[in-house]
Amino acid sequence: MEKNPQLEYDGKCAFALSLGKTPPVTKEKYTLTKNGRTFSFLNPVAKFLFKILPNSIEKADKVWQNR
Repeated sequence: MEKNPQLEYDGKCAFALSLGKTPPVTKEKYTLTKNGRTFSFLNPVAKFLFKILPNSIEKADKVWQNR
């Protein structure tokens, strides 16, 4: 599968990253666009939690930068 260059974190699950876990590669079925950035998730529950938990984007960005 060719990765979508527009997805954040190389198409890996943004919710897993926000928790500091090793993110699995998603199948790009569950996505969320926020502030002009598109995030991908492994399942709809991960997408929902990423949406409602505070500072999810900032946490995921920090983990991604420090990996």
